[in-house]
Amino acid sequence: MDELMNARQVAQLLGLHENWVYDQAAAGNLPSYKFGGTRRFRRDDIDAWLAAHREGTVLASTTGAAAAPPRPAARLPPGSRPPCSPSRRWLTSSRTG
Repeated sequence: MDELMNARQVAQLLGLHENWVYDQAAAGNLPSYKFGGTRRFRRDDIDAWLAAHREGTVLASTTGAAAAPPRPAARLPPGSRPPCSPSRRWLTSSRTG
């Protein structure tokens, strides 16, 4: 069996704070094992997680095809403005008086 790492070792490996490691593991975002009150991490799981979260990589879907690129954000037509939030309407209203 692979050697298990503690959160401090994973934090040092990733160059992140130990609390971040605990938070991500508790949220299920970072693969871990919980034994009683302690969390342990397999180095192979952490390496695989790193590979899956590397920027610029295209992950294959379950069918083996490349994942579709993200869709661009919707753009407003030229000259139009986004609607004001209710808390800011007083800034755009004209005052008479």
